[in-house]
Amino acid sequence: MRVRWTKKGTEEATAERLLQAKLPARLVKALRIQALEQDTTVKRPLTRLVGDYVAQPRRASGWRG
Repeated sequence: MRVRWTKKGTEEATAERLLQAKLPARLVKALRIQALEQDTTVKRPLTRLVGDYVAQPRRASGWRG
């Protein structure tokens, strides 16, 4: 069966994935507002946010995971 992608369907899928990621509601809201202001999807600011976080130098800690 084929699935037709509509703007509404895409937004619902994105919302569901953000819920699955268990992000704080305040962060999701801020990402959605930022995406609207930049006329883009939530994926871009989220990808940038995660990329910036990963690029930060690691702190020395006692945890050895």
